[in-house]
Amino acid sequence: MSTANSARPESSHLGKSFKFKGDIAGSEDIYIDGEVEGTILLPNQVVTVGPNGQVNADIQARELLVQGKVKGNAKAQDRIEVSRSGSVLGDLSMARISIQDGAFIQGRVDIRTAGAAAAAAPTTASPAAASAPVPPQGSLLDRRA
Repeated sequence: MSTANSARPESSHLGKSFKFKGDIAGSEDIYIDGEVEGTILLPNQVVTVGPNGQVNADIQARELLVQGKVKGNAKAQDRIEVSRSGSVLGDLSMARISIQDGAFIQGRVDIRTAGAAAAAAPTTASPAAASAPVPPQGSLLDRRA
């Protein structure tokens, strides 16, 4: 037995012929290449959705790597990576994100940093700044060149 194999963390694999409905929780990384519907709660692990993977679930993980399709909200402690073959339909929240050219994402992207809580704290603003008009959302996109 080699020491490299004994030091490798445990990992589970759901092959492309698997269809799973329910909640997934545990303490090992998972590679999903089949269909999963439910919730995935692995806050300290790596969740990989393989190229054949179709996940309809909310996901909590340390890292999320998407090569297939994810429909649901995802929250990663560290990073989310969406490869060129990957697609995500849902809100993403993480500290770091990597999106390859050709990837598809539809939803909110919330990049959290260690200083984000301090930056989001309310500050006192001058009354003039508080009453300044806010342009309607999308007005820059509506302008014709």
